Amino acid sequence: MTFEALFSDDRFRIVPETMVDGLIVTDAAGIIQYVNPGCESLFKYASGDLTGNNVALLMPASFAVSHDGHMRRHRETKVKRIIGMGRELQGQKADGTIFPMYLSVGEAQTDDGVLFVGVIYDLTEKKRAEETILHHQKLDAIGQLSGGIAHDFNNILSVIGGNLEMIANADLPPGARRAVARAQDAAVRGARITQRLLAFARKQPLRRQSLDLNKALEDMAEMLQRSIGANVDVRMKLASAPGVVDADIDQFETAILNLALNARDAMPEGGVVTIETECVRIQDDPRMLQDAPPGDYMRVSVSDTGSGMSPEVMARAIEPFFTTKEMGAGTGLGLSMVYGFMKQIGGQARIESEVGRGTRVSLLFPRRGGAAEPHGDPDGSHIPEGKGEEILVVEDDADVRLVTVSRLEGLGYRVRIASDGASALQVLAEAPEVKLALIDVVMPGGMDGHALADAIEASWPGVKIILTSGYSPRMADAGAASRRAFLPKPSTRSQIAQLIHRTLSAGT
Repeated sequence: MTFEALFSDDRFRIVPETMVDGLIVTDAAGIIQYVNPGCESLFKYASGDLTGNNVALLMPASFAVSHDGHMRRHRETKVKRIIGMGRELQGQKADGTIFPMYLSVGEAQTDDGVLFVGVIYDLTEKKRAEETILHHQKLDAIGQLSGGIAHDFNNILSVIGGNLEMIANADLPPGARRAVARAQDAAVRGARITQRLLAFARKQPLRRQSLDLNKALEDMAEMLQRSIGANVDVRMKLASAPGVVDADIDQFETAILNLALNARDAMPEGGVVTIETECVRIQDDPRMLQDAPPGDYMRVSVSDTGSGMSPEVMARAIEPFFTTKEMGAGTGLGLSMVYGFMKQIGGQARIESEVGRGTRVSLLFPRRGGAAEPHGDPDGSHIPEGKGEEILVVEDDADVRLVTVSRLEGLGYRVRIASDGASALQVLAEAPEVKLALIDVVMPGGMDGHALADAIEASWPGVKIILTSGYSPRMADAGAASRRAFLPKPSTRSQIAQLIHRTLSAGT
């Protein structure tokens, strides 16, 4: 059969004309004899524009040279290097766009000579999905490492902070008192770093509540302007409809402040930071969805008119400790914390940036109905003391246990100690006067803090429970999903005193 007869046969044409993937036929010299509509659409050429051209037109120059070489060697040696198999390479569209594709080539003999038949599959979405998966796997691995570091570091900070508190209460000369104060400030900064690492790892306990984002941003407006400085103008464009979401007000405010400070730093000569809210609906479109399921969202966007980020910088922007700022100008944890916070509440953070045209970070919060709850915490200035109540401290780290016992005894409580779940149950069996158990979540011996708490509630339902941890995979939603009180590590004497007082007073 001749080439013309083959292509005029409707039985042949019905298949390629209806194919979604591209089909291309060339002669032995690489001249295009036929392309199907799928191929023309893929490469963005009008019907008939490709026929008669060399197939190299559809490839970047580097691939075109290689392809011509493969075809020449095939004609000369008859050794099949790319014939009868598939491979990944790059294609070039009519507008110059380079994209990844998979090409499989077959060979056919007709009365007019050899024909090469290529089937082309666009790999753009597949590559994008693979990159997304690899990106999340990398971030999850970094998150696991960050969480483990935070756990150990928080125990160390608990010991440092607790001992510095005791030293500060002693009669010290002025120089020593100033040194202790500086050390306490450093311990607080260290605790903030671990909190941000835990936020990135999605292990930071959240205190979820219904929150009106518009109202929260209005309340922050004056503080944001003061923090950013006079040479940067903060503008808010808030949606007319209220946007009520479930979130942690403290984490939300910290996230917005971090984004605003990043925007300021990108505009050393001054500029505009725009904070917008809007209600959006995400449909079943994989390009829009990414990690966000379909539904109604409240989008909070923080935009700047600064220098923007290159694609290479943007790809690493949310990694912990990655920063383009000068030494000492930033920790590289701001965007990491924002990313972790949004993932933990079921939302998403997206970054759009272009060099010379600024950056926009969008936070997508799943919307909920109803009104927002009022928020606000007491100032914590009052430190309630105990009246001799007996407390069981279950902590495997001897140094942390010593600090905790010293604090509780100083607050007027009597203290019993245990280093694991089994010894804690034995203490309770021998001491029915125990009113409260302060339990570390991560413990050796096969029984973690949750399991111990379950056992205590089953056998001693009158014993109140407080869980404490610097990091635990099961404490991610301790502030909302768990009915048990939670004390993060490190904590201050005031925080311990107030939480124990509230827990002992509850239900009485």
